[in-house]
Amino acid sequence: MEKFRLRFFNIFFKATLGVWLRLSYNIVADLEKISHLKPPYILISNHCLNWDPFMLPLNLKEQVYWMASDNLFRSKFLAYILTKLVGAFSKKKAVADMSSVKSSIRIIKKSGIVGVFPEGNRTWNGKTMDALYSTAKFVKLLKVPVVMCEQRGGYLSRPRWSVRGRKGKVQLNYYELLNKEQLKGSVDEVYQTINQAISYNENDWQLENMIPFVGKANAEFLEQYLYVCPSCHSISSLHSKKHEVFCDKCDLTVTLNDYGIFEGEKPPFDNVSQWGDWQNEFIREYIKENKIIFKDLDVIMKTDDENNKLDKGVRGTLTLDYEKVYFESETGNMTFYHKTIFGNTIQLNWIFEFYYNGEFRRFYFYPKNRISAFKWNEVVDIMKEIGGENNGK
Repeated sequence: MEKFRLRFFNIFFKATLGVWLRLSYNIVADLEKISHLKPPYILISNHCLNWDPFMLPLNLKEQVYWMASDNLFRSKFLAYILTKLVGAFSKKKAVADMSSVKSSIRIIKKSGIVGVFPEGNRTWNGKTMDALYSTAKFVKLLKVPVVMCEQRGGYLSRPRWSVRGRKGKVQLNYYELLNKEQLKGSVDEVYQTINQAISYNENDWQLENMIPFVGKANAEFLEQYLYVCPSCHSISSLHSKKHEVFCDKCDLTVTLNDYGIFEGEKPPFDNVSQWGDWQNEFIREYIKENKIIFKDLDVIMKTDDENNKLDKGVRGTLTLDYEKVYFESETGNMTFYHKTIFGNTIQLNWIFEFYYNGEFRRFYFYPKNRISAFKWNEVVDIMKEIGGENNGK
């Protein structure tokens, strides 16, 4: 019954939403190199779009069962759709989860396809992140071929920080990355192969191809990712409107064109990726010299129960300094030391969450999509990396 239901939905999806995706994103796929391959196997890819789990299987005959973030299963309705119709299964983000491994083994034993994004996150700037080392252990455990899908144009079609798509082109190239014999190599060897396969910078690809990605608001909500002004070095002073990004504290104004390139009077960077790289270097130095890194005033903190149901939350002020995240509210204050935070990540672009002493915490920033949740995650990662130490000035 379950297999029939999923097969029916797969056919229905490709005939409806699938057609819309092909037309909206101008998808071109090349599956010639895997035409001989039949399930079971693992499908991996660089991760650019929310639509990736739906785009990648469009040209495959078989169902793909995707590992999906447990965040998506917090809604009972969405959980039902994902499990009963899509065939997805839950994976705690950035946290070890044996239940997802067991689900994958069951799918492989039934000659299915398991879909995995080795980065564990979508790219913010068009550059892939390193694969999670656990991915190599995972594919070695399942002992089935690994198929790679190279996605090109996905980031520029709809950057993670944006809420609008652009009309351009998405190329999907499939090939067998690892066969059963190659999987007999060491975990390190398998990891290096996977990491090299997903390594990609869309900004470099665009310089070679110069494909226009036409949008109505190319820069809108870019302040979700970029939070430091390169001109006056102010933090959280950047805002966007349609194609422009400007600073409230100085005269910086740049325009993001249809090629993902900045224009204006002496733009400080060519693209979002370059700006993001500079921003990371700047904040690392800033941390060394400042006790209070930043503070956001209108924040709601929520936690969940044993059924993953979120409470109503409490409103307060969130502060980050060189050793801790500090939440102040009318009901009391809470301190989260960087070294004890784990599984920190960004959900839905504007929500920062983590586990602390085994408890789940989620922070919503307002106004929605105008405050950078990314900056919190980036700096907490840096603090954990350097041990939360600075000059304490």
